Amino acid sequence: MSLSSLYDSLPLSIDKKSIRVLDLDGNIPDSPAASLQGVVDLTDKPVFTALSYVWGAHHSPPHEICCDGVSIQITLNCWAALCALRRNFGPITVWVDSICVNQQDEKERETQIPLMGDIYSSAASAYIWLGEEGLQSDSAVDYLRSAGFQNYFTSVSDLYFLSQMSTWVYWEIAWFLSVRKYRDFLTSGWKYGFLSGVGTLWSSIQGPPDKLILYETLKDFFSREWAYRVWTLQEAILAKNPVICCGQNVLEWRSIIYSIAYLEHASQNYGVALPEANFGVWRNIVLLWLFVNPEGRPQDRLDNSLTSDITLQRFMPEYWGFLDGIALRHRRLAFIALTTQIIGWYVIIFLIQWTIGTGSIRAQLVGAVIVLIALIFVGIFLADPVFRWPVNFPRETIKRDLDIPSAVLHELCARQATNPRDKFYGMYAIFSRLDVQLSPPNYSRTPEEVHREAFLALLSWTDSLGLLLCSSGRKSEYESSWVPDWGEDITQKWFEASYLFRKRRYDATPLSHSTWSLRRDRQLVLKGAIISSIVQHTEPFQFLDDEAIRQRFERPLLINTLGTFQSYCRLGNPVLTRFSKPDPRPPSAPDSVPARDMSTFGILYWVNILNSLSQNDRILFQTSIPGRNTVGSCPKRARVGDLIVLASGVPLPLVLRPEGDSYLFIGFAEVDGLMKGEVWGRFTDEDLDEIVLV
Repeated sequence: MSLSSLYDSLPLSIDKKSIRVLDLDGNIPDSPAASLQGVVDLTDKPVFTALSYVWGAHHSPPHEICCDGVSIQITLNCWAALCALRRNFGPITVWVDSICVNQQDEKERETQIPLMGDIYSSAASAYIWLGEEGLQSDSAVDYLRSAGFQNYFTSVSDLYFLSQMSTWVYWEIAWFLSVRKYRDFLTSGWKYGFLSGVGTLWSSIQGPPDKLILYETLKDFFSREWAYRVWTLQEAILAKNPVICCGQNVLEWRSIIYSIAYLEHASQNYGVALPEANFGVWRNIVLLWLFVNPEGRPQDRLDNSLTSDITLQRFMPEYWGFLDGIALRHRRLAFIALTTQIIGWYVIIFLIQWTIGTGSIRAQLVGAVIVLIALIFVGIFLADPVFRWPVNFPRETIKRDLDIPSAVLHELCARQATNPRDKFYGMYAIFSRLDVQLSPPNYSRTPEEVHREAFLALLSWTDSLGLLLCSSGRKSEYESSWVPDWGEDITQKWFEASYLFRKRRYDATPLSHSTWSLRRDRQLVLKGAIISSIVQHTEPFQFLDDEAIRQRFERPLLINTLGTFQSYCRLGNPVLTRFSKPDPRPPSAPDSVPARDMSTFGILYWVNILNSLSQNDRILFQTSIPGRNTVGSCPKRARVGDLIVLASGVPLPLVLRPEGDSYLFIGFAEVDGLMKGEVWGRFTDEDLDEIVLV
């Protein structure tokens, strides 16, 4: 039987929610053999599981699975996942997209994609395959199984724990946190010496308070490719019972939820430096899963409106209160211990002075050594983030509040897809649940058609013209200048994604409303005012490597670049959204010219700014606004004569290029003197003109 005949023998009904499922034989764990069980209708509530994984690359020779005597080529990662499922769970019925869907039949793929939300939400379990285990991943899984004091909880379902506990439990955990560091110090110091003990103590106060764990361990787990592909997002957050599989390790989803919540709490209350770029992805997955699956929360007390903030504290109030209670008692014990330690050292110093006196050199040396040791111990003790000293604990002021549009747009922009259309087809089920109106998947449409429709749908859903930020600095040549290329990683651009929804300190059009319309299916019409034009700009900046820094006195590149930058800084701050001060020294400092500041500090400061401009394809420009000449930054494809425009509902100035009666969208600008609404307040609605983008 050929492959096409195998699929033809199990036809899928377009009128029903029908899928094929795969039976895995559990008798030969390392030699995948299976059979396509048949076609099931999801409306009949069949019992099956689903696999979420990254396809990965095909290898030569290709890996194959034998289904009913027919060989189906699969990727190495799919092969490894199936072997792991067989080892860990025995015979199972599972849906695997690369096997259960005829990948050679584009029409079948288009009809199955809209069902993926139903497939994963109907599956008894969704197995999330992160890849093979390693030394670091094994340690991470072991830690995540117990992080956040899960061993103290009582299990009341597969998805959450009961967190009500007696007061004694709070004090027991707080005592454990208080003595753990010093027990580790004594153990390490006894085995390897005093300095080793001090190093262990210093390292322990920088990690999660319940257990010392290397950040690289968590980073390895959180940075697995699965978390960065667009298809896997909906597979995880729409699943009712996800299960993490990493090699032979199996981790329940509730352990992920409570571990993420605990680490978030630790970062806010203990200053734990989490790998934000990696940890943030998993935090968003958990937040979106809790939003979509309210039955997975211990108690549903959250307003489910799209504009409400979604935080772990609000989703899990009992558990967060439990952690707050522990932190409070831990802090009390720490203050008691600090007071006791200071009194103890004072007593020791007094007894030594009373015993050997203070007049001899020997007594003075002994006293000095004891005082030094006391200061070291008290200093390390005071560095513990449990005391929440403001100077050493800036992270507690960090706000990570998100709403649903912000979280979804961030994941859409950051995740990767091989086919640019899949940025939306891969999240089609999520958008359907959120009432974002998209056409069914159709691979005959061009990427620009798909991205244009998606942009307009998201614009209607969010009512935020800040979405135009996604089109700034676009590299692809779409016919419509305002249509974003969603295939690009927009989170790596100059402006932070939070500007999409006007959640940053700068807003050039405060209190304005998003006013837009679509004309002739291709023209986006805004309301705004032309402020000025670009009268001069720099050439694109070259990236300055270590060699350019070392040879700054021999080669003119760095000095000339700094001189150019300084000439623009005299008129204002051209990079104020990323760097608050254009000069690290006080304005009153004599000879305050960065090109002459050749110290290591000065060089690194300026190179950081210039390389950020280079990497983000930004240049500096000069312009004139009411009352002053000023400067700013803009995309490097801007030209002299391009216009600086403020548009209603758009948080940042626009760079537009006249083209007849309409304009080409070049990108966003930052302009010193416009960013806080200084000029926008002079306009009324009657003063605004139509701005037609083509």
